[in-house]
Amino acid sequence: MLNFWLPIVLLFAAATIGAIIARRKRDRCLKYFSRKPVLIEMNSGKWLWGRFAVYPQAIELIFESPMAGADGLVKASYVLYMPEIDGIKKILQPPPAVGTAEYDQWHKEIQRVANPSFPRRLRRWLWNVFNTLRDAVSQAFGMLLGTLKTKTLIGRVAGADRQVAQVGSTLIEAVPNAYEPVLEKYLSRRVIVEMIENGKVMEFAGLLQEYSAKYLLLRNVAYAPAVDTGIPHPGCFDIIFPRDKALVRHFLK
Repeated sequence: MLNFWLPIVLLFAAATIGAIIARRKRDRCLKYFSRKPVLIEMNSGKWLWGRFAVYPQAIELIFESPMAGADGLVKASYVLYMPEIDGIKKILQPPPAVGTAEYDQWHKEIQRVANPSFPRRLRRWLWNVFNTLRDAVSQAFGMLLGTLKTKTLIGRVAGADRQVAQVGSTLIEAVPNAYEPVLEKYLSRRVIVEMIENGKVMEFAGLLQEYSAKYLLLRNVAYAPAVDTGIPHPGCFDIIFPRDKALVRHFLK
């Protein structure tokens, strides 16, 4: 009896975990801005702003002060879906007001990013090791599930081959594979990001905190947006750049 139910329970548990991971998976740069007020500049030149919420396939902005439009409807949010998200030029998050406790906390966080602790560096190293051995782990996981399928009654379950392959793929992809040696070397350093705007190469200097397959996250970037949103800022922002529109060119002394 155990030989029959144990594989079924294990497969069900793995599929459940995989579904939860896939549903909650968010870009690690975007989720840093979660629940914070942001400005979004689109490729079209349009500006959007509100409190940021990120989902696996969408971005939501919650308006701080909803106002009725000409039609009398009060719109309280704005949702960007795929492929609209690909039209984002940059995402700006203003730091708290100078002199507040929140600003002091933000400044201390900047210092922690610039001077990572040993546990933080250890976690990063382990993450990079996993990505380096990613293919080997994937093959080992596939062999384990394959053995489970052939040695137990799970092989008689309809669709078991497809389900086993899907579960293995989902679990392995839960840790994003975006390791790049150059960007790893530049993490926690002040860098210059280049972006073409209006036919000119623009430079943005800031502290590189994180990168993913699609984005770069820079902290404390001196910048003044060409739009008045009413959101106060001390002349600097934390900015997320899409990697298909911007690249890290230099690090600064």
